[in-house]
Amino acid sequence: MAKSKRQLREQHAARETAQANTARLETCNDAYTSGAFNYLRFLVHLLAAAQFSYGIYYYLYKLYWPQDLHEEEELKTRWGGKFKYLTFLDVVLQAIYHTVALLNDLFGDNSVTVASKSLLRQLRDYLFATFAFPIAHNVAISFWVIYLWDRELIFPAELDAIFPSWLNHVVHTNVALLAIMDLFTCFRRYPSRLAGVAGNTTFMILYVIWVHIVKYFSGVWVYPLLEVLSMPLRYVMFGGMVGLSLLCYFLGEFINNIVWAPEFKLLQQKKVKQG
Repeated sequence: MAKSKRQLREQHAARETAQANTARLETCNDAYTSGAFNYLRFLVHLLAAAQFSYGIYYYLYKLYWPQDLHEEEELKTRWGGKFKYLTFLDVVLQAIYHTVALLNDLFGDNSVTVASKSLLRQLRDYLFATFAFPIAHNVAISFWVIYLWDRELIFPAELDAIFPSWLNHVVHTNVALLAIMDLFTCFRRYPSRLAGVAGNTTFMILYVIWVHIVKYFSGVWVYPLLEVLSMPLRYVMFGGMVGLSLLCYFLGEFINNIVWAPEFKLLQQKKVKQG
């Protein structure tokens, strides 16, 4: 049966729309995977991976507690070392994430696509969404809020002599700033809510358990603030740490959806046309 002129016009219009959408997506990918934008993304990952890796090295091998600290400080230093601090664990996470992102820039896939087949790309997206962004902002927000309220509760003044200011900003400020820069330079799809929230919550709960293990064997809490809080308030704080991490996870997902809304719209239109 011959098609009516109206049907032919509709088919022609749909074909033109699909072609225009494909052209816009190709233009978007060309701009995103090559040229200045590509170099900017690579530079962010290179500088971040180098910065955090050096921060870890300095933290482990160049940072020493003075000999005249209280005995409990020396015990805290011996048991669990630097790995008992969420700050240090976060820097390790950031170094791992940005190294994976850098490898993906070199050998993986950065295109705007519905589902990337690159394992490096999938690992990069999951690490960022679940750990790198929320933990970085958890650390930055909680540290600077407590620091401005009463620094002695989290970073006593006596540490200024052994903990350089640049390292303080690397581990408490730059972790968040570079995560934001990464969010604006890397197109990504967040994992399913179940996978992302489960991974983030599991990490934070394991850290709370680790803090209690350190307390059991060393006799003191990791952070001075925990020493002055009553037991109920202490567990309110632990719950707040987990809750803040989840809040930062949803914040990252929300911002990602806003920043990359045009690209998501193009992909959705392409998916509809193919379906």
